[in-house]
Amino acid sequence: MGAGVQRRSAFAFIAIAIWLLAIVFVRPLSVDESQYVAATALTAKGLLPYRDYAYLQTPLQPFVFAPLQWLFAGHLLLATRLANALLALATSIFVYAAGRRLGASERAASAAALLLVSCQSFAWCAGVARNDLLPAALTSVGLWVIAGGRVPFVAGLALGLAASAKISYAVPAAIVFLAIAWSDRKQAFQFAAGVVVGLVPTAILAALAPRQFIAEAIVFPATAPAQYYTEIGKAWRLGPVRFLQLLQCAALGPALIAAIEVARPSREWFGDPARRAMLAAAAGGMISAALNEPFQIFYLMPALPPLFVLASLVLAERRPRWLSAVWALFAVAGLAPVAGWFVRAATVVPLIDAERRSSALAAALRAEGIAGPVATMAGQFVDNVDPRFAAGPFLYRARGFVSESQAREWQMVTRDQAGTLAAEPPAAIVTGTYPDSQPNQERELAEQARPLGYRPVADAAGFTIWARRP
Repeated sequence: MGAGVQRRSAFAFIAIAIWLLAIVFVRPLSVDESQYVAATALTAKGLLPYRDYAYLQTPLQPFVFAPLQWLFAGHLLLATRLANALLALATSIFVYAAGRRLGASERAASAAALLLVSCQSFAWCAGVARNDLLPAALTSVGLWVIAGGRVPFVAGLALGLAASAKISYAVPAAIVFLAIAWSDRKQAFQFAAGVVVGLVPTAILAALAPRQFIAEAIVFPATAPAQYYTEIGKAWRLGPVRFLQLLQCAALGPALIAAIEVARPSREWFGDPARRAMLAAAAGGMISAALNEPFQIFYLMPALPPLFVLASLVLAERRPRWLSAVWALFAVAGLAPVAGWFVRAATVVPLIDAERRSSALAAALRAEGIAGPVATMAGQFVDNVDPRFAAGPFLYRARGFVSESQAREWQMVTRDQAGTLAAEPPAAIVTGTYPDSQPNQERELAEQARPLGYRPVADAAGFTIWARRP
């Protein structure tokens, strides 16, 4: 019987791996991917976040992913998506292992891992080249350590590194610290020491360029979304409606029913240090998601690993059939949007199409004799992106974010501070990358190119290449 259950668990993770790899190819491209692919490529060339190019997150991921550029130059979007799928698989495995350590049966822990990947938020993050899965995987390692009831320093290190990869993971780390300090101040100190060590990469990069770090990783995320959504007439997304969007996101998959079920025995679990820390991590993830204005689907991600570790304990209990049916219904709801990706991919597979377009653009640039840095808002398509455009459309579309002197000193171009384009012209400018999602920014970049002597010299797979001729 035990061997049979173990085989079913192995099959469950094989199924998860196949599912995640398939999502990599069918998930539509996201405008968000530009800055993460560009940052990885630039870091692999020896440039540093904040000091040498703008990076709007805490800085760990470009360094962890830099070897992908060395190994798969020209295919970094594909490589980053595949790496994130593997990190998603690792996250599900550590959620399973943490559940087992807390006392969940193998069947319940496997079910929790399967339900985790059926959440739309998890599938969305697993399929794109963003910075969601590295901190999620690190957090799940920390939860696994906590579930073992020992080595609080290692757990703190894992959660500190997660915060160094994405700043929103600092909230769960802080609340877990409070949960540990509730009963054992010595362990809380060890945990805090681990968190501090995990934040060292961020501290080093921040010390090298403190003003840029504060502006890019802290001020920009806090202020730029409000400016952008107000400008496009969607300021309503910044208000209380974001809490409804959070609930809707949790309901697309079993996260909502898991939270309801976990809340029921939470008071009984509070006396157990490991379960209390899991509850704190889940609560911290929810608080982090609710603080963001506007809410986006990926903001739910920090809450999911600890939530489904606890869900494995709930699933281990005997339950009425109707409740199991409710879980299944929520899981199906989470799979429905993902099924839409597969349906649309029957016509065009997004990742394969992106690879084709990237190759066509590279060939056109070579044909025009362009070998230097390329200014574009879509760094995922260009292997040699101009560092001033590393942050993709997000920094470019900002107004009033930097002064003229800051734009020169910090090596960045925004639509109202494009002076360095004339002082240091890129080898080429590529537009047409976001005709649907960022049409105004595409038009403004083209308008900035003409006075500098750039003219359209080639079209490739929907891209327009602008160059200057003697």
